[in-house]
Amino acid sequence: MARRVTLEWRYRREAMDEKRKLKGMLARIFSDASAEEAERAELQAYLSSCALGPGEIKEVFEDFVQTTWKITMADGVISDIERRRLNEIVRVLGLEVDALPAEWAKVLK
Repeated sequence: MARRVTLEWRYRREAMDEKRKLKGMLARIFSDASAEEAERAELQAYLSSCALGPGEIKEVFEDFVQTTWKITMADGVISDIERRRLNEIVRVLGLEVDALPAEWAKVLK
């Protein structure tokens, strides 16, 4: 029983590390509001690596969307670069508009 608990704990810890890695990668890729070809390839390679399952990837994307929106709206104004970043995130990640905060969906071009 103790071995099973240890293995479950280890799996959860490794999954959390992989989730943090993906969220950090997303933050870096979209930091300049433009995902370059090499960055998109890096992201695709990571998503294809099976380091995280589809549900875990969706969870990270949802968290990233919420965090990005909070940061964008911190000053109450959406700048041109922030608008470009929001559009680029939706385009590159292939997000559905209904998966976005309603206010974000309204500012998409």
